[in-house]
Amino acid sequence: MTLCIHFIFPRWPKRTLWGHFRYKFPALGLLNLAALTPPEFEVTFTDENVEPPNEPSRFLSSLFNRGRNSRIEDVKLAGENLANRADLIGISVMTPLAPRAYELADHFRAAGKTVVLGGIHPSFLPEEALQHADAILIGEGERMWPLLLADYAAGRLQPRYQDVNPITPATIPAARRDLLRPGSYLTRSTIQWSRGCPHDCEYCSVTAIMGHRFRFRPIDAFIEEFRSLRDRFVFIVDDNIVSQRSAATALFSRLQDCGKWWGSQAPITIADDTVLLKQMARSGCKSLFIGFESLRNVSLQNVGKGFVDARKNVDRINRIQDAGIGILGSFIVGLDEDDAGVFDGLYDFIQGNRLEAFLISVLTPFPGTRLTRRLEAEGRILSRDWACYDMNTVVYQPRHFRPDELQARFNELNHALYKVGPIVHRSLKFRKNTIIFLSQNLAYREAWAKILNAPPR
Repeated sequence: MTLCIHFIFPRWPKRTLWGHFRYKFPALGLLNLAALTPPEFEVTFTDENVEPPNEPSRFLSSLFNRGRNSRIEDVKLAGENLANRADLIGISVMTPLAPRAYELADHFRAAGKTVVLGGIHPSFLPEEALQHADAILIGEGERMWPLLLADYAAGRLQPRYQDVNPITPATIPAARRDLLRPGSYLTRSTIQWSRGCPHDCEYCSVTAIMGHRFRFRPIDAFIEEFRSLRDRFVFIVDDNIVSQRSAATALFSRLQDCGKWWGSQAPITIADDTVLLKQMARSGCKSLFIGFESLRNVSLQNVGKGFVDARKNVDRINRIQDAGIGILGSFIVGLDEDDAGVFDGLYDFIQGNRLEAFLISVLTPFPGTRLTRRLEAEGRILSRDWACYDMNTVVYQPRHFRPDELQARFNELNHALYKVGPIVHRSLKFRKNTIIFLSQNLAYREAWAKILNAPPR
């Protein structure tokens, strides 16, 4: 008898930025596990964030999506129509999605289904997750997933599956993108080349979950998968695409012949290597997510990002933009050194440098981070409502603000930056990448309007 597995990526809370942001990118974790599922299992998938479909505009859909039809089921409560025949439910859990994930897990267990939870939140809070699951995957799951399925089929499912050693990147398969609903994403083409990060910034859990050492997939396998992607724009989800210069040089050389646009993440210091930067641009890079975090060196030092000198930011931004690469800058407010001047400083910096796009987040003490351990020791964590851990809600006691004051200033800053005038001012700089960045700015503007008009929590 064929066993059926139904994977679910839970929806973001509607009161969050990502709950309202219309242009979605698919997460890779469940699609990787689907690719590693033995053929004797039937696999279906639901991303609640595009159910019912949240269609991009026809123009953007035709520009970015050239995909074939794929199988997806109509659902009410994510996968509910499948509950009568799904044997096992696998749910990916990020911290702000945990309440919804637990709601789904409890629902399906009550219906007699076996539920497996995995992802970053269960990895750091396994005892909590086990209250809602028959089994959990801790850490990287690719090597443990086939073992879990074998145990399940044999009737000996264990409560925990944890791989104590980092996986070999060669085992990362080509993701099952055929399970994604066509037309529901800005691009279905997300892909991963490397894992790991040596920096262990205080607010970040990447190092704790992925390790200090960079690990790379074989470049031939990566390029084969990259070439197979049908979308014009591809996002490479690596935390640092230039983590090793020699590897990046080899990658960019191969990407140059693929004829696609792509984006990824990199430190602002990529601008110091003009040769590599030019090669990156020639290979099709149109967008870089860059974590500035703070404009103050003392803050960068204290969170573990002292390898960046904020005084060089302006020159570096100009070099990257002059190469034809747009910047999505990431910033954090509420750091211990932040005072009232941080908000005007960020506004002037983003507008003055005409950043193509940006994300400003409230400092958030995610489970598993050094930040959380410090704030717990200082008695400064105010809420354990995981739905509020959305990077837009103050859940701790700031050093120099009342919580409501920081929240109000944060909301005001985003509202000011996403007015039509500031967007037009910034758009004059990103004319080379208007198709990519103008749609992002308008979608962020729309999302923030909905958040700010919503009633208080």
